[in-house]
Amino acid sequence: MKRQLTELLSLTGVHVKSQKQVDDILILEVESNSKKAVCPRCHKISSRLHQNHYSLIKDIPWGEKEVFLRVNRRQFKCEKCSLPFSEELNFVRKRQKHTVRYAQHITEQVVNSDLKSVAERNNLTESEVETMIK
Repeated sequence: MKRQLTELLSLTGVHVKSQKQVDDILILEVESNSKKAVCPRCHKISSRLHQNHYSLIKDIPWGEKEVFLRVNRRQFKCEKCSLPFSEELNFVRKRQKHTVRYAQHITEQVVNSDLKSVAERNNLTESEVETMIK
């Protein structure tokens, strides 16, 4: 089942560890397939795990279900410069609470509608919609 969910999710570099459904919300816990990350300062590959940081990231809906990804954005300690850094995830930008493809999904809706309608339809504020379409 987890493999099927990983395939359905279709995000490169991650797999689904577990799932939980609460009413019309589906929460998928995802984990990176890589055990290493590249230091953004010195570009050295590190496998030295420093901390775990979990967050909920909104993804595109599946039918009538809202989808959230419980993501562990791991923090590594560089083996060369000894400074901690967070791993890069290609499907979510730094300090964002939604996936890149969710932002694209919202942007496509705004093209054919207006901010207020899109915000209401997606249970967002107008300022959240504005942030996504920039």
